[in-house]
Amino acid sequence: MASIRGARARVGRYLATRRNMRRLWGDAGKGLLPPPHERFASFGEGSFIIPPARVQMPEHIHIGRRVVLHEHIWLCVVQRTPNEQPLLEIGDGTSINRFVKIVCAGHVSIGSECLIGDHVFIADTHYRYDDPDRPIREQELAAPKPVIVGNGCHIGVRAMIGPGVTIGEHAYVGAGAVVTEDVPARSVVVGYPARIVRRYDEKTGTWITPSDQPRSPGLMA
Repeated sequence: MASIRGARARVGRYLATRRNMRRLWGDAGKGLLPPPHERFASFGEGSFIIPPARVQMPEHIHIGRRVVLHEHIWLCVVQRTPNEQPLLEIGDGTSINRFVKIVCAGHVSIGSECLIGDHVFIADTHYRYDDPDRPIREQELAAPKPVIVGNGCHIGVRAMIGPGVTIGEHAYVGAGAVVTEDVPARSVVVGYPARIVRRYDEKTGTWITPSDQPRSPGLMA
């Protein structure tokens, strides 16, 4: 009798998990052909998405001109509540390479002329873990915090950019970096957690390292 109750409980948890995942991610996994251009909020001239690709809620996605989205990207746009309207923006001339996943429940903006390497993960939210007795995947998504990637940035292979992060223009995020704090413009960050290893000094017109300047609040080596 106890084994039957245990089996029923497992089935119940599985079905609850399926319902939660379906509510959050919708039909994103059913097809890997990109939606037609007219289904997007906007889709610029000369842009294209190379299949297979997963694009969720394209009506909340703005894609600029000359944008290239390579194979196996996942634009994972999620509407957490009926009152929230997510917005994903990708600027002119940006190239996003293979197996990149962008999770947007609020606002994610990627600037113009950016290069994003393979297997990069960008998200403005995460699963909550408040209830210690529930599996994480059954819990709600946290309130989103905007993610902004400035114009002309490079995001290296397997880098991760977390909620609430702003990356300044022409910044270079090294391969495998985990970025949890803002990155100044024209700087180079590497590591986990990401730290500045070089920064362009506008006054002197030279590249400097953190050891060459006084420490200041924020993301430093």
